Amino acid sequence: IDERLPADDKSRFVVKLVSQLKLDKLVSRYSRQGNDAYPPEVMLAVWFYAYSEGISSTRKVENLCKYDLRYIYLSADLKPDHCSLSRFRKEHIDLMGEYFLQLVLLAKDAGVSNFKELNIDSTRLKGACSKKKCKDSDNLDKLIERIREDIGEYMERCELAEAGELPEEADIDQIHAEIQRLRALEEKLIERSEQLETRKESLKAEHRSKHQINLTDPDARLMPKLNNVGYNAHVAVDSDSHLIVATEVFNDPNEQNHYSIMHEKCDESLGEDKERKENLDAGYHNSEQLRYAEENGLDVVIADPTPQHRSNSSSPTDMKKLLEEGRKVERSDFTYHHKEDYYECPAGKQLHNIGRYRRDKKGGHIYQSSGCEGCPLLQQCLPRKSKSGVRHIYRSDLEVYAERMWDKLQSDEAKERLKRRMSTAEPVIGNLKHNLGFRAFSLRGLLQVNGEFTLMCIAHNINKLYKLLGEELFSSTFFAQYITYYANSALSKIQWLIILVILSNSGYRITAGTCGCLQKINSFLQQPPSREGLRGDITIA
Repeated sequence: IDERLPADDKSRFVVKLVSQLKLDKLVSRYSRQGNDAYPPEVMLAVWFYAYSEGISSTRKVENLCKYDLRYIYLSADLKPDHCSLSRFRKEHIDLMGEYFLQLVLLAKDAGVSNFKELNIDSTRLKGACSKKKCKDSDNLDKLIERIREDIGEYMERCELAEAGELPEEADIDQIHAEIQRLRALEEKLIERSEQLETRKESLKAEHRSKHQINLTDPDARLMPKLNNVGYNAHVAVDSDSHLIVATEVFNDPNEQNHYSIMHEKCDESLGEDKERKENLDAGYHNSEQLRYAEENGLDVVIADPTPQHRSNSSSPTDMKKLLEEGRKVERSDFTYHHKEDYYECPAGKQLHNIGRYRRDKKGGHIYQSSGCEGCPLLQQCLPRKSKSGVRHIYRSDLEVYAERMWDKLQSDEAKERLKRRMSTAEPVIGNLKHNLGFRAFSLRGLLQVNGEFTLMCIAHNINKLYKLLGEELFSSTFFAQYITYYANSALSKIQWLIILVILSNSGYRITAGTCGCLQKINSFLQQPPSREGLRGDITIA
């Protein structure tokens, strides 16, 4: 098999990649009792490679391990069955986050990128359940009532059977089994009903009555943009290498509250760096998140979805221009004076602070005009249902953070950063969904789905690293670590030659004159060269 498989095949790269990972937690989960299990590193390599090829079906992977040379090589010709493959993925999916982190750190140590600019985006993926299984409180109550009626009917049949009043062909054991099935279904529906009521507490009052829960996967939610039941998956992508450095899956259809979590995920992967730039689209724009970024001194750019709400201009919009355009007078046509704390309208009138308001646990101040009678812009300025006859502006306590971000967005640098975000994060998501075909999850539950999406991101990173560096990344890293181990040892040229022979017999092809090669190694010990420097007299393939 080894002779028939090309030396630069991706399957060899995956095997070497897995050999670089620390698998202590995975190995510790295996028991020494019972029959021999498939080696965990073999199963992990098979799943890494399968997902990198866009394959998530256990039966398809089982078939490939029998007939495809690459999978035979990865699985050591052990031919794992689909049940073992499925059980391995399900039981150890929680470890994917750790292996994803190790892979990112390997890439960072190899100098693939400085990871100084990240782009965060999200996408919706369908859950492993049907939209038809979504029920609201009324539907759940009807289902529970119907099942209880069925249980009552079967209980009556049991009593008739015990009294000998049923026909001989009636199977009493089958009746008891059906009663048990219905009771288990009743318990499941009651549990879903309780989960639904708990979930409603976190929603706005107007959304509670129509809120639904999926009977198959209660963690999955209806995603309006997906028009189906699923999850909201987030990724942070490096601008230079297009590697995914952080990922998280939520069942919240919106992204507004998730920037801070994704930032912490990036710090977990790469370490804290205040100079790192982060670029996000308008879906993440939220005043509280902007305050979080500003208080923590983060260099972040978040597109504004409602620029018509910002009053940052030095002067109001010209009234004649508004009359000519005939459009609605937006809040952006006003100017807010911070020191004096009032708004100035296009007609030159002032809107002063008249008190506070409270809405959805958030507060702010209300600004009201002294009078709008006789204003030429009255019809364009006031809402149709306005009863007061004067213009009001509701200013949030956190509006200042949105205004500062809007000022930042006007710079050429911010505009370029948002352009890079579009050409970096979105193509990565397109690769995951279109090229690799990951449009739906195979597992259920938020924890399992998080692990599976991390596995998808690992697959993307494997493909990227394989194209960028091939075997060079991990071979040179291993070689450098191996030589550095002896850095403080006073080794003779003969001893160095022995080391070279050992490395060469271990699969590393080293070409150079003996003396020149030793000189390169000695200079390397004094000052480690760049990755390009290792491509000179010492060639590692």
